[in-house]
Amino acid sequence: MPETEPHILTSIYQFGNFITGPSNRMAFAAARRVSEQPGRLYNPLVVHGGVGLGKTHLLQAVGNAVSESHPDWSVVMLSGGQISRKDLDGAERADLLLIDDLHLCILEREIQIRMIPLFDAMVGTGRQIAATTDTVPQKIDRLDPKLLSRLLGGVIVGLKEIDVNEKALILARKAGARDTEMSEEALLTIASRVPSNVRELEGALNRVLLYASLFDGKVTKNIVDEALPPTAAPAVAAAGGTGPDDQAPGGAAPEAAAGEFGDFITGLDTKVTDLITQEQDAEKLRQEYKEKLYIWRMKGFNTARVERTLDQDISAATREHQAFTDNIERLITLQEEFGNLAPAATPEMIARVEALLFDPDKVDELTLAVQSLKRELVPKLTPQAVPLPPLAGPAQDAPSEPPAQMEAPAPAPPPPPAAQPAAAPARPAPVPPAAPPVPAILEMPARAALAGAVPPGEEMAEAAPANLGLIEENWPRVEDRLMEDI
Repeated sequence: MPETEPHILTSIYQFGNFITGPSNRMAFAAARRVSEQPGRLYNPLVVHGGVGLGKTHLLQAVGNAVSESHPDWSVVMLSGGQISRKDLDGAERADLLLIDDLHLCILEREIQIRMIPLFDAMVGTGRQIAATTDTVPQKIDRLDPKLLSRLLGGVIVGLKEIDVNEKALILARKAGARDTEMSEEALLTIASRVPSNVRELEGALNRVLLYASLFDGKVTKNIVDEALPPTAAPAVAAAGGTGPDDQAPGGAAPEAAAGEFGDFITGLDTKVTDLITQEQDAEKLRQEYKEKLYIWRMKGFNTARVERTLDQDISAATREHQAFTDNIERLITLQEEFGNLAPAATPEMIARVEALLFDPDKVDELTLAVQSLKRELVPKLTPQAVPLPPLAGPAQDAPSEPPAQMEAPAPAPPPPPAAQPAAAPARPAPVPPAAPPVPAILEMPARAALAGAVPPGEEMAEAAPANLGLIEENWPRVEDRLMEDI
């Protein structure tokens, strides 16, 4: 790294010691992603927020992380209040440009004009720019519209005012770095009496530790009250004529013992570390949900409602995402059922159902619509039984003859004399061939009776069945009968 560039690797600002919470979670995630893939994501990155909320911490954390992962990259950091045109000319050779307090340097028109080609050159060649401002770029006075459009082309994230719990976590981490024991009550008391400013918070901690060093070194609520008195404390002290010097160290011990929970900084720091890990895991899970929802949205499904829940608590976001996934599976099943019914549906029916096919919030309404469609269309789709015509043939037209006349064929009549002309006998109509009937099997008593009627020495002629000439239909399936007719 050239000597003219700041040695930001020696900075104490790292992602590992940045306390995340609801007020800064989005900005932390964006800065971390930029450090992992510089020049490819969120370029430029703009972090805005009030004084002492961690903008500079995140900006330098990006520089430290990129310098470690890309040791061959040239990293340049500029302070907005001291930027000159010469600085911007030299920064054009950098791979990573960090600008702190960008709103201070754009007061000069010449600086803005020089920044426009600088942004184009770096972003166009895959080099990263990150900057901080005290407000959103749209509210910066006298900002050139061309430069504003380039800032809006990246990503803009903000740092909000931190709440009491976040301030207590920050105090616990900073006190732990000094090997100082503090109770939860003391931490919350300090956090409640300091504005939402990390620098002022650290200054208040220094004051409390100084007061504690004058006694036994332990930070109790009484020590906090002495170092950071409430708003009404000075008036009470003046009326009673007492002050910090009148407080006996021994007299504070009973109240301190009664107000402490017995959990020292070791256990508290473990809780803080666990909270940080949970926040980081939750951010990864949110990103995974966003990627999956993007795929469903590209497939045409409505994901608006579940996307709005991703900024909520991770447990609520997980429940909403699981409910969304379950509804998607139901929608896919209903789409398949509707696909089977669509050929018989009218255009009005199709339009009514298609309006619901890709909306997970209306899956119950779609279920009712598909069920109604089934009731209307299933009778039309079910094949009706076709009545079969009666089989025509001699077995139905001619009466059956007695079995006795069928034992032997009748002898042919003698030809008439030639002298007596007579009309030729009518020839019987040709009988179409029919399927051979199933032979009837006589029971044993009937066969024995026939055997007794035959004279000895003669063979018994096979008796013709009584139903000879009749065709009995015995088809197990309608299709077999239709094939026989064919």
